[in-house]
Amino acid sequence: MNTPMNFISENTHSDCVQHFQVEGPGLRGRFVRIGPALQQALQAHNYPAPVERLLGETVAVTVALASALKYDGIFTLQANGDGAIKTLMADITSDGAFRCYARFDEDLVTTILETESDPSLPRFMGAGHLAFTVDQGSDTDRYQGITELTGGTLAECAHHYFRQSEQILTAMVAMCDTASRVSGAIMVQQLPDEQATPVDLGEDMAETEAWRRAVILMSSVKPTELLDMALPPPELLFRLFHEDGVRLFDANPIHNQCRCSKEKVRNTLKSFPRAEIDELRDDGIVTVTCEFCKIDYTFDDTALDTLFSAG
Repeated sequence: MNTPMNFISENTHSDCVQHFQVEGPGLRGRFVRIGPALQQALQAHNYPAPVERLLGETVAVTVALASALKYDGIFTLQANGDGAIKTLMADITSDGAFRCYARFDEDLVTTILETESDPSLPRFMGAGHLAFTVDQGSDTDRYQGITELTGGTLAECAHHYFRQSEQILTAMVAMCDTASRVSGAIMVQQLPDEQATPVDLGEDMAETEAWRRAVILMSSVKPTELLDMALPPPELLFRLFHEDGVRLFDANPIHNQCRCSKEKVRNTLKSFPRAEIDELRDDGIVTVTCEFCKIDYTFDDTALDTLFSAG
């Protein structure tokens, strides 16, 4: 097992994505663990525990998927449904800064929890879709992929998308512990041109016995392992894949950082007619709250007059 070239910390072993390769079947992989950064992202909200758990998993899946891409901009993962939870959304910049939020009907969430102890993602979100977006700025076409919410977890929905749309064998586990506010994910991928001795699955993609074995090993990871910030990622990966050989590459840091600002809010308000903005006043104040960090931006009549009189 090679030593990682840029490991984050011998003490925390979190807030990073570890790139690795399983040598035998020739799989590329990503290991994600998010601790203090996730705690920072969630502290401004008062989400119910199941919403917080699913959002933590969403962040881990987002980081894992984004780290497998080459882009210069923002990768966004957004799940929308017609159930108690309406939206789970996370994005991450190519510099490793992520943010996240959830929208939900609190009464419906409470009703579900009164009848079920551990509801699944479909039970909370109902019918809907999962969207992947890569935005590299105005000079580059934006890429977007959309798939139905098919699967018991967000990770399974991502499997479905890559298998059906990208023709890439992808498997992932994602977990989040709401007590510690730590989330994590492991993802393995096998590109089509790297597959050998395939097993014919009819209309499905070809799989190999080595692929199936690697997925079984990955799926055996326990929450007490994946989310243990005292357990170094290299040690856990060695536990899982040592028989096939595991090679470690870069471990890249990630952090929570919102991109809102007073100037961005000003530009957004200015894009609407003044009359529409005036209708939003409460006691003479227009308040805009960031969905991600919950910071309030306030504008009184004087500030609005200045804003709309500016050229």
